[in-house]
Amino acid sequence: MCFRNERSSTSKVYHCRHKSSWTRATAACILVYEKVTTEGIIPEDGITIVRNPAAVYPLTATHNGKEVAIFMNRLRQVSALLLAAALLLVAACSAAPTTPVDNGSGEEDEIPAVGGEITYGMTGEPVILNPLLATDSPSSWVNNRVYAGLVRADENLQLEPYVAKNWEYSEDGLEWTFFLRDDVYFHDGEQLTADDVVYTYESILHPEYTGARASLYSAIDEVVAEGEHTVQFILDEPFVPLLSNLTIGILPSHLFEDTPVAEMRELNVNIEPIGAGPYMFKEWDSGQRIILERNPDFFLDGPYIEQVRVRMYGDEQVMLASLEAGDIDLLGSIPPDDVDRMMDEYADRFEFHHLQDNGYSYLGLKQTDPVLEDVRVRQALLYGMDRQGMVDNILNGQGTVMNANIPPFSWAHNEDLNPYEYDPDTAVELLEEAGWTEIDSDGIRRNEEGGRLEIQVVTSTGNTLREDTLLIAQQELADIGVDLQPDFYEWSVLLNQYLDVAQFQAYMLGWSLGLDPDCYIYFHSSEGVNEDGNLVGYNDVEYSNPEVDELLERGRTTFDEEKRAEIYGEIQEILNEELPYLFMFSRDIVSAVSRDIRGMTMSNIGALFPEQWYVKTESAE
Repeated sequence: MCFRNERSSTSKVYHCRHKSSWTRATAACILVYEKVTTEGIIPEDGITIVRNPAAVYPLTATHNGKEVAIFMNRLRQVSALLLAAALLLVAACSAAPTTPVDNGSGEEDEIPAVGGEITYGMTGEPVILNPLLATDSPSSWVNNRVYAGLVRADENLQLEPYVAKNWEYSEDGLEWTFFLRDDVYFHDGEQLTADDVVYTYESILHPEYTGARASLYSAIDEVVAEGEHTVQFILDEPFVPLLSNLTIGILPSHLFEDTPVAEMRELNVNIEPIGAGPYMFKEWDSGQRIILERNPDFFLDGPYIEQVRVRMYGDEQVMLASLEAGDIDLLGSIPPDDVDRMMDEYADRFEFHHLQDNGYSYLGLKQTDPVLEDVRVRQALLYGMDRQGMVDNILNGQGTVMNANIPPFSWAHNEDLNPYEYDPDTAVELLEEAGWTEIDSDGIRRNEEGGRLEIQVVTSTGNTLREDTLLIAQQELADIGVDLQPDFYEWSVLLNQYLDVAQFQAYMLGWSLGLDPDCYIYFHSSEGVNEDGNLVGYNDVEYSNPEVDELLERGRTTFDEEKRAEIYGEIQEILNEELPYLFMFSRDIVSAVSRDIRGMTMSNIGALFPEQWYVKTESAE
């Protein structure tokens, strides 16, 4: 399937999705897949792949001696001459075929058609439908369909054009210029222009901004509109993660600009959103469902599905029962205990996708808490839990123990870390060194001041994985004299009363990570609680280490990927030692999708490109 990348007003380049590494296509499209990591030559096409690890976007291609930029990897402006060379290879690629296509297997590919509806199931309920303010996964799922950002991720977690049709940056990395499409309209009919982009990012940079994303854009000095469809970002210093942070949805400035940024959260448009994405908001029945409808004026091909319904559940098992009963059509993650059964019993109804999650589960420990501020206690807790046993028994082996914050498939992952293998004897030694030497009749430890070694953990209701994990952790930690007490709260209560205000002793949740290993917003001391007692970023555990701060700052300004890997490797070593989080595991996610839903592209961050999904109908057979 192809889509268009307009690099100039007169030239068009097509990029084709394909599952092979680098191959010729019968339609003569250039096929690019980012798993190519070494130089390779395809003589019959005259194409050479060149990888330069020192470059920001290291993959380029050379065709018959002329460099052809690959838009998702190399972002410098491309001349018309090079584009012409690329067009020779892509002229036969069509963006939307209108007749059946022979796929080489003797069968005909389906042609997407407009029609049908689907129902998606999620646990929890969105909190706010504003991409600048949302911090939870349910809100993000809806926001990603209602809003559109400058760029977006593809299935290889590389960035591609979206509202921005192309971009360029200066040699020093301090000026980034984005050229917007001129056919993007908000759902109320107003055209999306450079002014909307400026408003969106100036709102995040505003001193009265109340969201948690300010540090993601701290290097930006100014955002300037150069006409209606050109935006320039002026930086104070080079900032490597900039592009990966420009996926955030663009707000319609005409609906927000008359309201002070400090009061943005109170606007009704946050619960009846208007964006420029493939789906338009229609209805929100709190605690029950959200309905989205097809945007007929979307700027890319599609969307095809007329209506997307989101049904909300308080419990994973109830949601799974709804999937089996046919009340919902797709489920992002099947509970691990049910994966084998579902795949056996429902192979005829669902297609199952198995992916390693780009994230991890963890226990966040308040670093200023009198019990948890001692690193020996934190280390003892990790030694006292059999995390591999949890992966084997709770996840049925479908997961990986995490010893720091970057998943194993990342180029920045550090494998040489203390694995904290289950060792109750070492855990007891550490607790006694920390002064927890007395043991009550119930087996729980006390210190010489009479303090009891008890830890209150808050988490969300309805998540069987967390419930099972905490139950096992409670039993295992009791064996070393620790009283772990879980408290379960409805999602919005957990966020509003505990996490977003950083009021807890410990909590258990999971992170869904971004496209860049930058973890400044989670672990830099400036992202904790400020002098007014307000949480600034996501460092709700109030972790503070000057060395980590310095490394995080360097990681954002170092362009060489190998040097960045070294920096984030050092950060992981420190986090592995100091344990602001008890890193638990990364799941292997198995999703279930009705076989009537076609056109999905899967990735480690979930199903992508919702405008390309379609429902099998008579006209699509």
